[in-house]
Amino acid sequence: MNLKIFTTSRQIRKWLEDKDNQLLDKYYTLGEFLNKIIVVDGKKFIDNDLRKKYLFEAIKSVDIERLGISREFINFFEDSDFIFSFFNELFLERVDIDKVLISDVYLDYEEHLLILKEILKNYKALLEKEGYIDKFLIEDYRINEGLLEGIEKIELRLDGYLTKFDVEVLRKIPRKIEIDFEVDGFNKTLLEKSLGVSVKEGKKYIYDFENLKEIDLPKNAPDIEVEHFSDRINQVSFVFAKIKEFVKSGIEPENIAVILPDEAFSEFLELFDEMENLNFAMGESFTKSSIYIKLKAIYEYLSGDIETIRKCEDVIDEYNKLDFLEFIRKNVNNKELKVIDEELFKLSSFKDMFKDKKEFLYFVLDRLKDKKFDDVYSGKITCMGVLESRGMKFDGVILVDFNDETVPNVGESDMFLNTFIRKTAKLPTRFDKENLQKHYYYQLINNAKKVAISYVKNEENAPSKFLYELGLDLGENADEKYQFFKLSKEKELTRYNEKLNIKFPLFPTTLKTLIECPKRYYFEKILEITNPETQEEFFGNIFHESMSAVVSKKFNNSDEYYNELITEITSRISDKKLLFEVLVRWDDKLKEFCKKDFELRANKKSFPEKLIKFIYNGYELAARVDRIDENEKEVVLIDYKTSKNALKNENYIYDLQTTFYYLWAKQNYQKEIKTYIWDIENVKLIEGVIKTESLDEILKNLPKEIKEAEDITIEVEKKGEIKKIVAKSVSEICRYCPYIVACGKDEL
Repeated sequence: MNLKIFTTSRQIRKWLEDKDNQLLDKYYTLGEFLNKIIVVDGKKFIDNDLRKKYLFEAIKSVDIERLGISREFINFFEDSDFIFSFFNELFLERVDIDKVLISDVYLDYEEHLLILKEILKNYKALLEKEGYIDKFLIEDYRINEGLLEGIEKIELRLDGYLTKFDVEVLRKIPRKIEIDFEVDGFNKTLLEKSLGVSVKEGKKYIYDFENLKEIDLPKNAPDIEVEHFSDRINQVSFVFAKIKEFVKSGIEPENIAVILPDEAFSEFLELFDEMENLNFAMGESFTKSSIYIKLKAIYEYLSGDIETIRKCEDVIDEYNKLDFLEFIRKNVNNKELKVIDEELFKLSSFKDMFKDKKEFLYFVLDRLKDKKFDDVYSGKITCMGVLESRGMKFDGVILVDFNDETVPNVGESDMFLNTFIRKTAKLPTRFDKENLQKHYYYQLINNAKKVAISYVKNEENAPSKFLYELGLDLGENADEKYQFFKLSKEKELTRYNEKLNIKFPLFPTTLKTLIECPKRYYFEKILEITNPETQEEFFGNIFHESMSAVVSKKFNNSDEYYNELITEITSRISDKKLLFEVLVRWDDKLKEFCKKDFELRANKKSFPEKLIKFIYNGYELAARVDRIDENEKEVVLIDYKTSKNALKNENYIYDLQTTFYYLWAKQNYQKEIKTYIWDIENVKLIEGVIKTESLDEILKNLPKEIKEAEDITIEVEKKGEIKKIVAKSVSEICRYCPYIVACGKDEL
């Protein structure tokens, strides 16, 4: 087996797309691999948040103000990233701070560097006392050979830059390593410095630290169009027009990317993406969440802004009475809690460091502002920042905000050193970092078929000089060109008694909801009104995630299987009380499950959760298979159920999960197909019931559009009357429906 290493997790997902039924090589991102391959005996790596607490202790005897950094705890936490970044860069480039001092021949930074050296000494002593190690303090380490068990060769796809420490680690690994990279005029110098080889522009190379194999790259001449606008928001019309144009030319939507040098532009695109054709790789800011808005309003109110009381008047008394973190947990919804649950646990170790509750509130707001919701739309066209695009290839590329201040944009990281010192000390300069980012843009453009670039041109904004380096003209003003894209139209809300198209693909649960009750489908799938997650559902999600993490691994016995599974489960529950309740409720069942499942998986290769899509009778259907087990003779598709009542009505006509599994597998495998439901509650494996005739009848009578205000129209079995479809009674459906009040049937 080989080990494949990629630059980003998105590259891994792309690589896995066409690997459905194959025995896969092991894979990691470069960052994950380097973190796992290094072992420092007798030390534990310090948590990213806890390290700031120790750094704050390390500056107490140091004149930190001379660095232009505040000694106030909150402000220091913000500025501490500069210090960590500096120490980390020196370590990764294997440059001692004394060498930097020698390089400062004009003594521009001598005082700063001496203070930083003292901080480093104090910080190291504090960590050593507690048995911790920070990555930039590593002196002796060994290679984690257990990670390489069964690995014959490592294949590293490099779409960026290897630091000197990265190269040092890779050279120590006792396996053959092949580094695959492409060279252009922007990354050539950095690659030569990093790898110590001489390379040519326009070539691809495979390098194993001994031999350098050169490969010719195919010539590509993308169709590139450049236009500019006087107002930034006008680029929104440009984006949607170009998407339509690219699709019309034959480019599949999945092969189109919108690249955002400033990811804040995604808010404009979200606002006008009425058809939800886009998906946003950068996620949605947590600052839009209801809990963040309330916390910010409380802080502003306590700071004297009386008007903000309107946003928090329903909780201000509760805030004053409760412990702060307890207040957050009581007022956070389930979606928000998933994002910040671990953060809340970490914050509990910081609260005693603040002089009052208001100061702690400010710190929490600052901590949470960079959190993201990951699931933002599910369209086929991806919007992403340039770093997320590394190593990806798209047929259609749309680049906005191609202005001087954003392309390239490497930030202000040279707080303590100037370019001369960096060059003398053999540290990457700002020029090197800008060139690396230009390389990412160049690869995106050069690998595409069609490219559309826009920028803002007015008194404050100028086009990026990178356009000249690419040999492109500056284009024409296009303010008038895309006016036919009306973006000022208000988004119309679907109202009762209006008809709406059914959303495809249809999942088994969605189809069940649609047939049982169009009203519930309207609330749940169209308005996307969600309900708080129960503890049972919480454990179900945790179990599914944990099984996905362990199912591809091989175990010698069921005890190993159980230990790995329980480790994954406990690592996902930070609330100690909840963890205790889960273990009491599920521990014995999980032991028995692992014992039986270990036997089931014998002589089979197991694949984790997979989204499947297929066409059946002209309809696009989809399902999420929890696990696929496969050997030469058969393929087994499994659905996990943790609910007590999940199989109460196992012959219920609209439960079609295993039917979807079977139909998809029939189209994709030439083997015996089996489907099972793993009832975790009763530790029982149940063979799936295939209901193709029922599904045929349902799809045959499925309308193209529905009236969302219709009363429930399912057929009910009546005495002496034979029905083709027998469903639950209306009263049974409504009694347990979470939308019963909104629907108006709460008096049934």
